[in-house]
Amino acid sequence: MAKKGFQNKVAIVTGSSRGIGREIALSLGLEGATIVLNGRDEARLKAVSQELNALGIVNAYFTGDISNLEEAKALILFTHDKFGQIDLLINNVGISSRGYIADLHPSVIEQVFKSNVFGTMHPTHFALPYLRQTKGQIVFISSLAGIHGLPGLAPYCASKMALTAFVEALRIEEKANGVHV
Repeated sequence: MAKKGFQNKVAIVTGSSRGIGREIALSLGLEGATIVLNGRDEARLKAVSQELNALGIVNAYFTGDISNLEEAKALILFTHDKFGQIDLLINNVGISSRGYIADLHPSVIEQVFKSNVFGTMHPTHFALPYLRQTKGQIVFISSLAGIHGLPGLAPYCASKMALTAFVEALRIEEKANGVHV
């Protein structure tokens, strides 16, 4: 039997109702992790949870918009209350937009930042005390757009560049606490 590198670890995967997040949750679960799924669409989360259950992967799901401060806090408390620890936070949540700045309504730009930046910063903030206890890890899913601006994707690029700076600072701040970023 193959060694399971995440046995006895609890992992939160934001944006895990489909796409990259779903695949990350599945992969970590197959490596032995207990998974907490998160997204805004309960039907999709329930379907992924059932898929993990069928594979024998211990999991739970939390429906909520974690760009909202209180819902992000609730996700972290739900996880800790249910499983007693948090070892890994995968910040995968995010949205994109297409269009030139002159053609985009400011609310579109705001929504991209709310999801991509605050949807990552809020759960990270609330998870840090628990991750310090377990000497856990935080993973940020980003994009090349976090390094170079691309026409027609300015809000997305700007939000991912903001995350790049956040991650670089957090990595330095948390090194002494044993949290790997």
